Amino acid sequence: MKHHRHKSQNALKRMKVKPTVSLDRSEMDKRVFDLVLKTLYNSANRSGLHIENEIFAPSKVKIAPHETGRLWEVMISSGWVSPVIGFGNAGKLELTKAGYQFMATFGGYSEYLTSVANSQQQPQTIILPIQVQAEEEHTMQPATQELPAPAEVGKVAHKNGRKKRRAHR
Repeated sequence: MKHHRHKSQNALKRMKVKPTVSLDRSEMDKRVFDLVLKTLYNSANRSGLHIENEIFAPSKVKIAPHETGRLWEVMISSGWVSPVIGFGNAGKLELTKAGYQFMATFGGYSEYLTSVANSQQQPQTIILPIQVQAEEEHTMQPATQELPAPAEVGKVAHKNGRKKRRAHR
């Protein structure tokens, strides 16, 4: 009986289906970009890696062929990776100079997205020019202001019943 129970437990284990993670297309794209960029960057000593055999297969990533083609086009248009040209290099990618700079700066696509999200959440500091107004006697007058005629300087002007002297400004 003990032996029979052990066999049935093994049979149940074999029959159990491992849960698959269901991702939307956008999340899948982000993870694939991150995987491809990190794998290429960490294998910089090689001239290029085959996307399916040397990037997806070791990471146990399974992507439908039509999705692989779409992802290939999107990655190529990013400017971070380029296809390896030459006989026997079909399906191989390598990082461009921009891709190396990107990876050296951020360390991966997911880190880049986190950095962008954090920079948008932080309040923006705006520095405005400060205008300092001096006391009235030290302010400069615009050049277009009319100055009193030289004959009027020193004359007494009556305003509100008080005597004032006009001064040349």
